[in-house]
Amino acid sequence: MADKVSELELKNIISQEINNSMGYMGGNLSAQRKKSLEYYMGEPLGTEIDGRSQVVSTDVADTIETILPNLLKIFTASDQTVKCEPVKAEDVELAEQATNYINYIFNKDNNGFSILYTWFKDALIEKNGIVKVYWDESEKVEQETYQNLNDQEYKILIDNDDVEVVKEESFVDEKAKEQFEQIKVLAEAQGQEVGDIPTPKLHNCIIKRTTSSGKVKIENIPPEEFLIERNAKTIEEANFVAHRVLKTRSDLIQMGFDREVVENLATQNTVLLNEERLTRFSDIDESPLNDSTDESTEDIEIYECYVKIDMDGDGIAELRKVIVAGSNGNTVLENMPCDFIPFCSLTPIPMPHRFYGRSVSELVEDVQLVKSTVMRQLLDNMYLTNNNRVAVMDGMVNLDDLLTNRPGGVVRTKQPPSQVMMPMQNQTISQQAFPLLEYLDTVRETRTGVTRYSQGLDADSLNKTATGVNTLMSQSQMRMELIARVFAETGIKDLFRRIFELTVKYQNKERIVELNNKFVAVSPTEWKNRYNISITVGLGAGSKDQQIVMLNNILQKQLQAFQLQGNKEYPMVNLKNIYNSLAKIIEEAGLKNVENYFINPDQGKDLMQPSPPPEPTPIEKIEFTRIASEEKRKVAELELEAKKLKANTAASILGFETKIKEMELKYNTQIDAAKIKADAELEKLVTSNRNKTFLAAQQSSDRLDQQVSNLDGQQPIEQRPTQPAQPGTEPSEQS
Repeated sequence: MADKVSELELKNIISQEINNSMGYMGGNLSAQRKKSLEYYMGEPLGTEIDGRSQVVSTDVADTIETILPNLLKIFTASDQTVKCEPVKAEDVELAEQATNYINYIFNKDNNGFSILYTWFKDALIEKNGIVKVYWDESEKVEQETYQNLNDQEYKILIDNDDVEVVKEESFVDEKAKEQFEQIKVLAEAQGQEVGDIPTPKLHNCIIKRTTSSGKVKIENIPPEEFLIERNAKTIEEANFVAHRVLKTRSDLIQMGFDREVVENLATQNTVLLNEERLTRFSDIDESPLNDSTDESTEDIEIYECYVKIDMDGDGIAELRKVIVAGSNGNTVLENMPCDFIPFCSLTPIPMPHRFYGRSVSELVEDVQLVKSTVMRQLLDNMYLTNNNRVAVMDGMVNLDDLLTNRPGGVVRTKQPPSQVMMPMQNQTISQQAFPLLEYLDTVRETRTGVTRYSQGLDADSLNKTATGVNTLMSQSQMRMELIARVFAETGIKDLFRRIFELTVKYQNKERIVELNNKFVAVSPTEWKNRYNISITVGLGAGSKDQQIVMLNNILQKQLQAFQLQGNKEYPMVNLKNIYNSLAKIIEEAGLKNVENYFINPDQGKDLMQPSPPPEPTPIEKIEFTRIASEEKRKVAELELEAKKLKANTAASILGFETKIKEMELKYNTQIDAAKIKADAELEKLVTSNRNKTFLAAQQSSDRLDQQVSNLDGQQPIEQRPTQPAQPGTEPSEQS
């Protein structure tokens, strides 16, 4: 087993990783990004000549500013940039809640649009855009001043655990004291004894309130502040990743680092003097250095490093977070294990098997250089053509008059002008220059996919065929969608997965937020191991229009099929299919909350309430009562008749059986009683049919009783038996 890594060895390892990382100091990467920034900002090319044109073409900026709105529209047109898909069928509702909450964290807690704008722009200009996502538990300290607080108010204020009294001043409340004295005098005048009353006081105080609330925080990282090992292909696979940033001494003490250690740290200016940063602020910042004389606001260079290292000597490298101060990492401020590297990167043109890709700026820089050169020469040629040089005979022309070129000016000559002056003709180059500029624009369009049609700049496009223009637009849209897909499947997906994981791991308290126009309680601890993360990528403006047209055609076909099919047992189209088409059209149009426009048929069933029956008129109530009374009378008559019938039937059967027994005993022989038994069975059948008639009448009466009871606001009468009467029993005895 290897030995544990000492603090000195750790310092040496971190220092070596910093020095060997990409982007630390100078190098080809830093030089290329600096060049791209200069081209985007239209900085001079370095080949300028005094007295000649110094115009600079802006192809890089034009291309990037055309691509950027399309990309932002793709990811921000909908209120759901990310979607959580359930693993199981019972997780559908919670998955929808997770989707809404993750998007809420990104858009509301962290200003998602601003993050995407800076992130995408960094990538389009400087190869890779970097964001940092982490759980922020930092404390916020605010100083508050209160005046004239009474004793109760002051006690309530200072009893809070997050309040620290910085300064307090107490004095007697004269007004309250005077009121108490008056009360005491009145009480004593009435013979009541009043004890000592505490003297009321007022308080002026200055407090320090410390609040802490954990949340997911997302920050854009300038590319020059991000360091990664040279051989890394992805952030997850890298053995070393670091964030180089300036922190004031006050910030470091507030972060919890030892005050004595922080006060002894040396100031560093390498971040401020970085060439990329100087280029970024070249047009507004003449002095990048912090000239503060307050030691608490002095800048300290900090490296927040994420390094895989075998600290415990077990032979397996673990990921650790190591914060060091100084350009060489000579002071370790923090060393602790961690779960993941909190950085996400995206690039518009990935290069296989390496971390850094290519920027859109690189594709256009040489075009901008050549166009600037051609435009400068064309303008110089036009200047010379409009202001031709003149050959003069020495001593025959007043040179001061000739050089003073103004309308109506006089040039004094000693001979006729045609004999002593002769303009020198210059050959124009416009016939060669303009086709060359057109060719350079074509090259730029081919490389980037940004056409003049997508920019809306070509007036001649109206004269082109619709098919040709659509083809060009389609090709351009494909390039945009490819960049969007690359962004979605790399940096965007990684970012939202980090947000999801951080929320589930660290948010252990229920939070009430507004989702879909209603306040709901969110508890991310319920989401563990229950969802997959997928990224929803929309389409560009042109493709969205095409999608809407196609969806409208589908909707029309659905409506036609719905009308033609009628009430067939196996329909081709139902209301749910039509609702899905309408919801998709609303989504593609960029509108939010489909429920504001259409109700889901599955939910509409629950919303539909049966219409109450119409209120009967007084006459109808009387008629219902009369009919019910009549039905009751008929039922009573049938009951009586049934009782008589049953008694007669039973007596007849008994008489038949007795007579047969007597004859058998008298004649000692067996009598054929088939006919007698048949007569008895016939009598039973007649009785049964009459019972059925009685039952039907009884049911009709019960229904009428129920209606009358409802009208009177009474409880329904007890239901009579609904089963047919059994032989040998009375109807009233059945249950």
